[in-house]
Amino acid sequence: MITTISRRILATTAVKLALSAAVAAGALAVAAPALAQSEGHAQHDMSKPAHAAGKTSTDMHASMDEMHKKMKGMPMTGNQDMDFAMMMVGHHQGAIDMAQAQIDHGKDKQMISAAKKIITAQKKEIAMFEAWMKKRPHSTK
Repeated sequence: MITTISRRILATTAVKLALSAAVAAGALAVAAPALAQSEGHAQHDMSKPAHAAGKTSTDMHASMDEMHKKMKGMPMTGNQDMDFAMMMVGHHQGAIDMAQAQIDHGKDKQMISAAKKIITAQKKEIAMFEAWMKKRPHSTK
């Protein structure tokens, strides 16, 4: 025989389970797209050339490696704002280099058009970062 206290405990437990299920479902709904994107990127291991990649793909990997090498070797000032600006210039230059390779060797008009837009946008942002840094040449910490 179920007592009133037992019913309350069962009802509270049911509510807790329902809330836990709702939280888990919400977390899964948020995480699923990120996991799918992550898995999609895992298929594109940028450290190894693609099986049928030609010289242009190898060149693109080399430009990415060079960008990462330059960024890792960049001396940091200790000033978050300055370091961010310096790193973004290198990062955007890498995007320009990749986009230029697409323009030079790509076949798809839509991808070539996208590459041209990327170059225009990245050059504007580099100019903004460089102007900001020029105004603060002694900015450390």
